[in-house]
Parts: sequence; structure tokens; C-alpha cells
Amino acid sequence: MSELKTANSQAAWALLTEGVTRARIESHRLQHMLERALKLAEASDAKEQIYQVAGDIIVGMPERLEMLQQALDRTSLALAKMGQEYLESRLSLSDKTMVEEATQAAFGVTQHRHSASKVAERFIQRRLVQDANE
Repeated sequence: MSELKTANSQAAWALLTEGVTRARIESHRLQHMLERALKLAEASDAKEQIYQVAGDIIVGMPERLEMLQQALDRTSLALAKMGQEYLESRLSLSDKTMVEEATQAAFGVTQHRHSASKVAERFIQRRLVQDANE
């Protein structure tokens, strides 16, 4: 029964991740469309009339889109943290190493490298203490 619950939660996590990813892509597309619409409105000879008719939309849309993107970013971060343990348990050591190296090259030092360094440092310190006591 526990395996079924785990499988269902993994499937639910994957569906949620897919949904958030698609929503972020569409949000990005909407952002580009909005920027284009704003440029067209600003360059139009009927700029004053456009703002009279749709000014509340022109002013409110960027703010709402930003709030939507922020909510998607928070949700993406939560899903990434929730899925980290599951994904790490499924990957081989060589795959994990490949991911660490790729993320380190792209984003700097990863948390795993930092943790590995701490473990190695503690091991060396214990070894030095043991050698000194012998």
C-alpha cells in the first residue's frame, strides 16, 4: 500500500511540475505580447484614445502578470525542493555527478559540492586527531 501511495505522489508531483512549467512558458509569452502591445500603443497616432478606452488594462496588466510570475516562481521552487529527494534516489552516482558538474559550471558551487567538501574536511580532521592520539 505504501508503494502505491509513493507512486501516486510521484505522479502527482510530475503533473504539478509539468503544469507549472507550461504556465511559466505561457506567462513568458504573454509578457512578450504585452510589451509589443505597449510599444504599439505608445507609437500610435491614437495613443490618447487607446489610453482612454483601455488605460486600466494597459496599466494593470503588467502588474498582474508580475504577480502571476512571482507565484509561479514560488511554486516552482517548492516543487524543486520536494522533488529533489525523489530524483536523487532514482539517479545513479554518475548521473548525479554529471548534474552537479553541469550546474556548477552554469551556476557556481552547488549545495552538494559544498556538503561533500564539509564531509571530506571532517574526515580529514578526524583522521588527524586519530593519528595524533596514536
